[in-house]
Amino acid sequence: MHLIHEMGYAAYEVRSLERAVDFFRDVCQLEVSERRGGIVYLTGDNRHHWVRLQEGPQSRLVGLGYRAASAAAVSEVATRLDRRGVAWTRTDGPDNDLTVGGLRFTAPDGVTYEVYEQMLALPASIAPDRGIACLLHAVLFIEDVAASVDFYRDVLGMLVSDRIENVITFLRCGNQYHHSLALARGGTGELDHIALLVKDIEDVLAFRAHAQLHEALAGDIVKHVASTSVSIYTQLEEESIGVEFCNGHDKIEDDSYAGRLIKAGPTTVNAWSGGFPARPEARTAQARPPAASVGGGTAAGVAAMGVDVDVEPVGVDS
Repeated sequence: MHLIHEMGYAAYEVRSLERAVDFFRDVCQLEVSERRGGIVYLTGDNRHHWVRLQEGPQSRLVGLGYRAASAAAVSEVATRLDRRGVAWTRTDGPDNDLTVGGLRFTAPDGVTYEVYEQMLALPASIAPDRGIACLLHAVLFIEDVAASVDFYRDVLGMLVSDRIENVITFLRCGNQYHHSLALARGGTGELDHIALLVKDIEDVLAFRAHAQLHEALAGDIVKHVASTSVSIYTQLEEESIGVEFCNGHDKIEDDSYAGRLIKAGPTTVNAWSGGFPARPEARTAQARPPAASVGGGTAAGVAAMGVDVDVEPVGVDS
């Protein structure tokens, strides 16, 4: 039984609230759903929020929210937390991020989570239509990946999709996307980025061009081996915020799938990074008289002028 269905939101503390709001609105094309007591909520559909921002003395992750599969699933998470001796508190109503039937706890790796049954819904999406399908996943830097993976599997019922050696582990939940949470080696609970799934490769390219205009593009387009997705990354460097836009993210429908152990390397992160294989040295064709200017210098141009063409193929083994 899946206890967690999908990622719900990411909560940040930022040094400049308006700077962070502008990034999520202007670059990421989310929309403000509410301002309440110094907190700003932004969304990409009719759910009240995907992102929660509050101003503070540092830039950091405050917590992550995940929607449970049911009320019974929330109760089961509570039982498993008790078994582990991890304290938790109930969250319900307007003072707790507009969710109901939830609980909040801090995992042994220092990351705070809310697992909830339902979030306040808007009558309709207020965000502009930019091809964004959903909030997909979060990637965290964790000191002890193996221990954290064991905790999230045992307490949240997440399943391992794939591992890249001992560098990063991908965990999936009820919506079957390759990962809703990924844990990378290093750091103590820092958020590397969140990911937004877009509907088409054209949307990825559109966000790439848009991020370039705003000087917010981090690197360039990549093809991930583990999830099969094509992605670009945007960043608000001043607040250490990263947002991925991806398309083609794999789904794993077989719950018995235990995942691959993938070799680490540049082409694992970006399957295109190796370029094309080296070509054999070209053989020089026998010299020919220069072609007349009418047909140009190509073989097709020379043939069109009625001149015999006998050029050996280049780079093809006979």
